Amino acid sequence: MFRLLMSKIDVWEKYRHESQQTICIIGVLILSAKLCKADGHFSEIEEEEILKIIPHEPQQKKILIRILEEAYNDPNPIENDAKNLKGLLKDEHPEFLEFIIAVLYKLAHTDRVYSESEDEDIRSVANIFGITKGFFNQTQECIKNYFNKATSSLKKEKKGNVNA
Repeated sequence: MFRLLMSKIDVWEKYRHESQQTICIIGVLILSAKLCKADGHFSEIEEEEILKIIPHEPQQKKILIRILEEAYNDPNPIENDAKNLKGLLKDEHPEFLEFIIAVLYKLAHTDRVYSESEDEDIRSVANIFGITKGFFNQTQECIKNYFNKATSSLKKEKKGNVNA
């Protein structure tokens, strides 16, 4: 999906002069790219899902993909990025941090391969964000129910098409 760049990129340093809102979006992109990379590959499906989550105009798509590529090639661990984002937001927007964890969990299931490394990364980020296990389990259960309903609905739809 993304080409591996040999030079070290400090994405946070590169975008440090942007607005707080822009840096937050970049932070979500960075965490998303690193999480998707955790299971050994970053699929086109995962990229499309990330682009659906981040509101943008069509002309901004190339910029977002470039940021995803930079994040993919950034050598720092996901915990470093979670700490940077948490430091930026402090305790002012806990609901946004919860949203990020839900996004990461959704992305981890997008390719239908939920690896142990993805689970560890999500739990590590949640810990850095100060999100309790209770919330994490609640979010996990909510997303599982959503995927189960969606899968069940698709199976019924396919079955209905076969019988038609």
